[in-house]
Amino acid sequence: MNSPIQCLIASSKGGVGKSTTALGLAAVYARSGRRVLLVDCDIASRSLEMFSGTADKALFNMGDLILERCSPDQVLLTPFPDLPSLQFCPAPARPEETQICERFPGGFPEAITCGCRSLLTLPFDVFIWDTGSGYEIPRALAPLSQTALVCAEQSPASIRAASYTSALLTGVKRVRLVICSFDIDAAKHGERAGMLEMIDRCSLKCAAVVPLDPKMMKAQENGRLPEAKYPAMQAYANLAKRMDGWDVPLFTGIRKMKRKHAL
Repeated sequence: MNSPIQCLIASSKGGVGKSTTALGLAAVYARSGRRVLLVDCDIASRSLEMFSGTADKALFNMGDLILERCSPDQVLLTPFPDLPSLQFCPAPARPEETQICERFPGGFPEAITCGCRSLLTLPFDVFIWDTGSGYEIPRALAPLSQTALVCAEQSPASIRAASYTSALLTGVKRVRLVICSFDIDAAKHGERAGMLEMIDRCSLKCAAVVPLDPKMMKAQENGRLPEAKYPAMQAYANLAKRMDGWDVPLFTGIRKMKRKHAL
């Protein structure tokens, strides 16, 4: 039996596509028939609750698991009825932060790691840890991850944050760059960084280039499962195949994406 995939989504900067990448990759793997657990470790924004339409549906969250108010299987939600193989663990609520930190000498990073270790006892094929801004939690979760996907958009601040974050993820076997919300027209006209510039400045191998996709954003804003035909979802499908060891070109199946313009 193959070992489960344990994937960390990270960047020290917020708003660069981490939660979008976490949900997109989770949906791709679930559609392939694998049992997927998507875990929200971001107490500050809790974006995945909105993206998955589960903001008012959770009886328990990661905080309850950490504080031993529930068992690992009780914290799980099925956000999309049409995709039962995708399960979701919500992030702790902000009011629980003080109580959690009082219990753990290492503070919130130690507590989140403890909760994720508990979830690893469950029978899933894929575990995806979605983290927020900052570096403490990604660094704490690095030992539980074989792959780290560092997300960046085309802004200088986002690129710098990706470079900084990747340097902290020691011990992770594979650390890869995911370029999110890529505006190929802006890159073509020299208005924003191109793919090669981002790769060079981040000093990371690129695992995916996800195009700017208004349909994907609209689905997330309304808590709907993104459709497989969306250009962004095709990029995440390519990412999943590359993570599985397949040699898949970055822009396979993505209409209007031309490699020479992205460079």
